[in-house]
Amino acid sequence: MIKTVDSVAQTAQPAKTDRMLGLVAGEGKLPAILARSAKEQGFKVVALALSEEAKHRVSPHAYKTYIIAPGQIQRNMRLMQQENVKEMVFIGKVPKMQLLLNAHKLDWTAIRELSKLPNFSDDTIQCAMGDFVASLGMSVRTQSEFLRELFPDVGILSSRHPSAQEYADIQYGLRIAKEIARLDIGQTVVVREEMILAIEAIEGTDETIRRAVQLARNAIVVVKVSKPNQDQRFDIPTVGLNTLNSMVGPKPGGVLAIEANETMVVDREEMIAFADKHQMSLVAV
Repeated sequence: MIKTVDSVAQTAQPAKTDRMLGLVAGEGKLPAILARSAKEQGFKVVALALSEEAKHRVSPHAYKTYIIAPGQIQRNMRLMQQENVKEMVFIGKVPKMQLLLNAHKLDWTAIRELSKLPNFSDDTIQCAMGDFVASLGMSVRTQSEFLRELFPDVGILSSRHPSAQEYADIQYGLRIAKEIARLDIGQTVVVREEMILAIEAIEGTDETIRRAVQLARNAIVVVKVSKPNQDQRFDIPTVGLNTLNSMVGPKPGGVLAIEANETMVVDREEMIAFADKHQMSLVAV
C-alpha cells in the first residue's frame, strides 16, 4: 500500500553539492539508473517514491527518499519546496488504472487541477503537471539529459536480422503506431503478415503483447514508437527484458522494432542475449 509523504525520509550520505534534484520515481529500473546518473553529475537527489519497491531501488543513490501518494500533490510539492528543490524529473511507470481507481485519495489541489483539464489523456495530465510545477518556481528536466546512453542509434542489435516479411511488417507497424501515438491512444502495435493483432491502450505494452501472442500462436512483430512532438519530460517509450519476455510464445522468433534515438533500452546486453536465445530480432529503426 502506498504511504503518504508523512512517512519518514530515508537519508543516504550527503553529496558534496547544493544543487537539488527532485526525482518522482515510479516503477521499474529507470528511476534508480537516473538517480545514479544525476548523483554522478553532482546533484543531491531528493526522491519521491511511489511505492516501497521504488524506494528500495532509488535510496542507495538518493540524498533523501520519501514514500508518497501521487494524488497528494499539495503535500508532495510542499516537501520539494522545503528541500529547496528547483529542478525536478519524472520517471518510471505510474499505472494509470491504479491512479484512477484510487481517485478518492486525491487531495483538493489534485482535484482542482484535474477539473481544469479537457480530458484525461496521458499528454494532457502530464503537460498540466509540468505547468503546475513551473508555477511553483521549479523546472522539469528531461529524462534524456541523464540517460542519453540508453537511446540506441539505427541498427540491428541482435544476431538475427528480420526477414523480408518481417521488414514489411515493421514498415506497416510504424505507420499505424505513429498514428495511434498521434491520437494519444498508445505507442505500440503488434503485427503479423501486415495484419494488426493488437493496439496498445491503457493496459500498457506488455499486456498488449501477451494478448497478441495468444491470438497469433506464432512469432510476432512488435513496433514501439515515440509520439509526434514527444514531450521529452514525460513518458519516453521504454523497452526491457519484460518486453521480450512478453513476446515468448509457442514458437521461437519474432521482432521487437523500436524507434532509434527516441526509445530507451534498459538492460541492453541482457536483452540481446535473451533475443538471441529465443531467435528474436531486436531492431532500432
